[in-house]
This record gives sequence, structure tokens and C-alpha cells, in this order.
Amino acid sequence: MATSNAVLTESNVEPGRQPAAAPNPLNRLLEHPALWRAGQLHQAPPTRPSGFAALDAHLPGGGWPEAGLAEFLLGTTGVGELRVLAPLIQTLSQEQDRWIAWINPPFTPYAPALEALGIDLGRMLLIHTRNHQEALWALERTSRSGSCSLALAWLDERQLQPKDTRRLQFAAQQGRTLTCLFRPEQAAATHSMAELRLQLTAAEPGRLTLDIRKRRGGWPVAGIRLQLDEVLSNETVRAQLALWRYGRQQAPLTDQSMTDQSMTDQSMTGESMTGDSMTGESLAGGGAGRAARDAIHAAFDAARNKVPQVTH
Repeated sequence: MATSNAVLTESNVEPGRQPAAAPNPLNRLLEHPALWRAGQLHQAPPTRPSGFAALDAHLPGGGWPEAGLAEFLLGTTGVGELRVLAPLIQTLSQEQDRWIAWINPPFTPYAPALEALGIDLGRMLLIHTRNHQEALWALERTSRSGSCSLALAWLDERQLQPKDTRRLQFAAQQGRTLTCLFRPEQAAATHSMAELRLQLTAAEPGRLTLDIRKRRGGWPVAGIRLQLDEVLSNETVRAQLALWRYGRQQAPLTDQSMTDQSMTDQSMTGESMTGDSMTGESLAGGGAGRAARDAIHAAFDAARNKVPQVTH
């Protein structure tokens, strides 16, 4: 009676062939692209230049990661965090056909100043939520959707948990999105799964001190000095505002979220926003607003019973 359990020996192996070695699960795990180990600073994933040579010299791969979670730790809002990201926002808005999402910003992005920096308003998407859970859900969906190259978010620090940062890091990797969280500097003492953590301090007008608290495959770095671009002059802002108002008359917006008051962070944002519902809107209005609706529907899929209302 024949047995089904064959024994592999030298006698029943074809000449010239070696028996296949059993795969090592540990080796397969170590080869996973989402896993990195200390000492791999020069084996970073794809990046984009930050626009600041002093910063790029210390970032893995020489720039911002194209995907992943980054945290900006701030003593106060408006120290220059958006100006540090402005070159990246400008590049992504011009080179990629994907959205740049702003989730619950503390101030309304100021359209004329963004245009003056060469940023395409047609790629900007504002998302307002009612509470922390909606904001967290929107950020995770936006990061994972693949329709956004960059997601900027301001969440409720009192409710943000380390497990949330793990989910956001994973979602950003899945969607090839650079997800940026703006958090108070006290958050530096809490655990986070973000692959990049930066602490920003305003040194003097036009200058910023930046500390890298965490980075892939490298030790922290303190005291990086950045020279920011000159602040937009009042004349430049007024000229851009006049052009923007003219364009708005040609394609009027139905909401009043875009205003020209109370600017902060060097003229990139306007008056503080409030709202009692989750909405999404494009800064460009008109046809771009309708396209924003399509993007929201694509990004916020059947995970919710009702797609958030989109206004434009």
C-alpha cells in the first residue's frame, strides 16, 4: 500500500537540483516596504525638496516624504508653519492632479495671498467638521483615498490618541499622501507613530528655528535656522485681492467663507472660521467647486451612511 507522505532525501532529489529552502517568515517581514530600521537614513522612500537647503540636509532622502504622517509641534498657531510648507504646496498644486485638503484650519486660507505665492487655488479643498470624530474620520479617509497629495489637519488635541496616529500613518502610506498634523508643542512628550516630528519656534521676524524631534533612521537634530521668504507687501496683497474679487464676480461663490480680514502666518490665512456641519469646498469656486463635490464623494465612500454635504 502506497503512502502519501514522501520523504525528501538525497536519493529522490533530481540530480543537479537542490531542495528548496523553507521561506523564513522573519526575513519576509524585514523586507516589507513599510518597515524601516535604525541606520537606514540613506535608504529613504521618495521625497520632494522642502525649498530650504538647511532643512533638506537633515531630512531623510533630502526632502519631505511623499507619503506618511508628519507632525508640526507649535508654541502658537501662525509662527510660520504654512510658510515652511508653502514651496511644497505650490509644487504639488502645479504638478499633480490631486487635491490639497485643509481639515478644520483655525483660520480661513486667504486666497489672494495663496495665489501670489503661485499656488493653484483649483487644487485646494476645505473640509469643515462638527466634532473631533468627524475630523479624524475625514482625515483618515482623505489620506487613504489617493485623491489628495497633501492633507493639512488641526484636530482636538484633548481627544487625539496614539492609536489614531498609527491609523493615520498607515492611511497616508496607502493613499500616497503626505498628512500633516499641527499640534501644540506639549504633544512632544506624548507617543506618536508619525515618521517625522518637527518643533517650530519663531526666532525673529523672517527667521524660524526648527528642531527635528523624530525622523526615519536618524537621531534628533536641534537648532536648524530657516530664513523665510519676505512677507508679501500690502500692495501685492491688494493687487491679488482685486484680481481675485474680479474672478469671483465671474464665478461667484454661494458661501461667505473666503474673506479678506484678520490675516495671520504671513498673509496666508484669513478670518477664523466657524460651522455646524461637515462641508467641503474649493477655494476656486465655480466649476472647481463642483469638482470638489466629486472628490468628496470619491474620497468619502460607503463607510458612512450619508455623504457629507458639499457647498460651493
